[in-house]
Amino acid sequence: LEKLKQDVKSLKRKRDAMLDREIKIRNDLNSGNVQNAATYRLPLAVLPPQNLSQRQVLPSEAEVQRLKNIARIKQKLQAHALCHGVTSLRGENNETKFIFDPYVGGKPFGPFVLRLRFIRTQAVLRGHTLPHAVPTRSLYTEYFEDAEDHSEQLAPFIRSVAKHLRAFLSRKQQCDQLRQRFAEDIREFQAANHCTAISFSLCLKDEDNEEQIIVSIDMIYDRDEERPKPETLKVTFDPPHIEEDDIESVKE
Repeated sequence: LEKLKQDVKSLKRKRDAMLDREIKIRNDLNSGNVQNAATYRLPLAVLPPQNLSQRQVLPSEAEVQRLKNIARIKQKLQAHALCHGVTSLRGENNETKFIFDPYVGGKPFGPFVLRLRFIRTQAVLRGHTLPHAVPTRSLYTEYFEDAEDHSEQLAPFIRSVAKHLRAFLSRKQQCDQLRQRFAEDIREFQAANHCTAISFSLCLKDEDNEEQIIVSIDMIYDRDEERPKPETLKVTFDPPHIEEDDIESVKE
């Protein structure tokens, strides 16, 4: 009975405090003098005591360290995603999606998606939207066919796919820029085998006379490289013998 009386008194005090707060809020609204939200809080005396079981339990030192490690890993993953343009997320049917968003020459490309499903220690290739220039299935066979634990080969495989993708996009971008820059001078242009064998001819005309020089350029690239292979750049002239001044013009 005594406990019931105390509860009734507490409820009356809380009701009075709520009525006072309501009147204060109404008056402040009518006068246009609304104050900070903390001003309208109920007094602690009318609030129910906090249950010990509901009090916040501080994390242990081990849990704090674990949170720090998770934060560091997330920072590294974010930096990796920004630098390499690769992120991953869990998709449907226990699949893991690797999303490639490379930047080439300041221009974004993608997203391209590669889907893997992990069954025990094996990674199964489920599909992808990568360009045909990226030998995805060949790379999958190269990295996973003879590996017992696929988890050790996952990172190298993803890096290789990303490198092939960026290399192809870069080569294609170079070809497009070359066509645009020398649109009036290009006679022939070929980019075979996913832009790994490039050949083109430029017609350079002398402004003072009607003479012209045909410069033919051939370049070979590896499929995972953005620049030509060493010693594969070939330049030929028609006519084959030109003056020194013309050679300097060609270099420019």
